[in-house]
Amino acid sequence: MERTRRRTPALATVTVLATVLLTGCGVGFNATAVQPYAASDGVEANSGDIRVINALVVASPSITSGVISATIVNRGTHPDTLTGITSPDGTVTLSGSATLVHGLATTLGADTDPNALITGITRLAGESITLHLTFRHAHPLTLTTVVVAPTGPYASVTASPSPTAS
Repeated sequence: MERTRRRTPALATVTVLATVLLTGCGVGFNATAVQPYAASDGVEANSGDIRVINALVVASPSITSGVISATIVNRGTHPDTLTGITSPDGTVTLSGSATLVHGLATTLGADTDPNALITGITRLAGESITLHLTFRHAHPLTLTTVVVAPTGPYASVTASPSPTAS
């Protein structure tokens, strides 16, 4: 009976020590569990109080234009403004009200206000594309994201083909 009592604390001590040593690789500032992870097709980025979520470009291979799709969240206490988007991979036109109200999310898409279209796009679905976002107050962001085809969840996110002269 006394032998069993001595084994129980020893076994508990070994179990606790093993747990600490075996899970120690998941602690610290660079642990995988604390790294940002975008559970989506697009990328995420931060600039001060501004957070860009699921940024990507939806483009059909049959036309040379696409839609920049993203959600921009202003986590600050004051409004900011998305002042521009540029890309070395095409010409971006930003239209609509790009005011980023504090505490709210602003969505960029085909039929949203604001919206951003990229024309003369030089990338195909599956390739990476670079976007430069500028803001009135927050520091600029450079994103390397992906071009996706307008299929599946992106089937309704399409740019209208450029009008042709008749």
